[in-house]
Amino acid sequence: DELEFGAAGKVSTKADVYSYGILQLEVFTRRKPTDESFNGDFTLRQWVAEAFLLAISDVIDGHLLKQNNCETVSDHADEGHLLKKNNSGTVLNELLVMIVETGMSCSMKAPTERMGMKEVVARLKTI
Repeated sequence: DELEFGAAGKVSTKADVYSYGILQLEVFTRRKPTDESFNGDFTLRQWVAEAFLLAISDVIDGHLLKQNNCETVSDHADEGHLLKKNNSGTVLNELLVMIVETGMSCSMKAPTERMGMKEVVARLKTI
C-alpha cells in the first residue's frame, strides 16, 4: 500500500498524488511510513486515519503544536485575509486538520478516489 509505485511498477499522476499525500502525512506527523510500528497491513495512513478521529494532537508532530504564542498565525494581507490565533489555538488546529485531510485524500487506496494535483494546489492555497 505505502509502496504503490513499486507494487504497480507504473508511473502515473495518481501515483504522484499518492506519494505527495504520504509525504504530507510524514512531514506533519513526523513519522515515516517505514517506522517499525507500521508492519503488515498497518500503515502510516491507517494510523493517521484511526488516531485522527480521536484528536488531532495524537497525530500532529508535537513541535508544530508547541508554537510560540504570537498572535498572527498567517498573514496574507495581499490576499485579503489575516488569521489570528485565539488562546486555544483553534485556527492553527483548523489549518492542521485541513492539511492532514488533504494528505489523507491524496493517499486514498483507489487511485480514482484521489484528488488531482490542481485540486490539491487550490486547496493548499486556501490554507
